[in-house]
Amino acid sequence: MDIENISKIEHFSAFVDLSLKEFCQKFSLVLELPQMTFNTEDEMEYAEVEFNGIDYHISKPYKIGTLHEWDDNVPKDHNFGIILSIDNTNTDFNNAKLEATANLISTSFNTDLLYYRTWFSTGFSTEKVHIFTPNKK
Repeated sequence: MDIENISKIEHFSAFVDLSLKEFCQKFSLVLELPQMTFNTEDEMEYAEVEFNGIDYHISKPYKIGTLHEWDDNVPKDHNFGIILSIDNTNTDFNNAKLEATANLISTSFNTDLLYYRTWFSTGFSTEKVHIFTPNKK
C-alpha cells in the first residue's frame, strides 16, 4: 500500500509465546484473512497481507526489547508489533471496528494488547495508552 493512499496507521503490541508463523496462522484464521507473506530484515521477521483496504503487518524482532527501543511507548517485554494501515478508500473502518478487532486479537491470544499510537501523516501522530484485555468466557 502506497503511503499516499493511507488515511491512518494503527499501532499495537503484545507478548505472545509463539513463533511468527504460528502467530500469523492464528491471526489470519481469527480475522478471516488470506495467507500472509513472510519476510526478514536485519532486526526482525515479519508478515503482511492486504485485505479489504487494510494492510496488516505483523513484526517479531529477534531480540526482546527491540520494539521498546524503536518506540518507548511499547513495554520492554512485548515481542509482537501489529500495524494496521488503513487505505483512504476504506471508509468503513471506524473506532468501533478497531475496538472489535483489538478485542478479538486480545481474546484469541489470551493476552493484553496495547494500543499505543495512531499515525496520520509524516510528523503527525497521536500517542495512545489503551490496553485491550482478553474477554473471559
